[in-house]
Amino acid sequence: MAESPNREVTYWLREGRSANAEVDFVVALEGRIVPVEVKAGNRGSLRSLHQFAGEKHASPAVRFDGNLPSVQTVETSVRKGDRTIDVNYPLMSLPLYLVERLPALLHGWPGQISS
Repeated sequence: MAESPNREVTYWLREGRSANAEVDFVVALEGRIVPVEVKAGNRGSLRSLHQFAGEKHASPAVRFDGNLPSVQTVETSVRKGDRTIDVNYPLMSLPLYLVERLPALLHGWPGQISS
């Protein structure tokens, strides 16, 4: 059965005691949950994306911004409850003008980074 396009805009919000975390979009592509962050310029923190990846074990993740396309492995740590956990996930960074090509760009990408 073919996948149907998302009918709703979906995002992720975690409300914490001292800080909230929000991922701009969460999409289902090829049976995977893919968090998507959108940044207006060439810079921006990915703390919420790290938190999502740590809590939901999401892989891969996507960032749209003003930079050239790239793929990297993110290695960081986040707070989960009263402990700190290591978080590792592949991140595909794409320029904003490629947003409509996301399904094709993720097609077949296992989210693994080759050395």
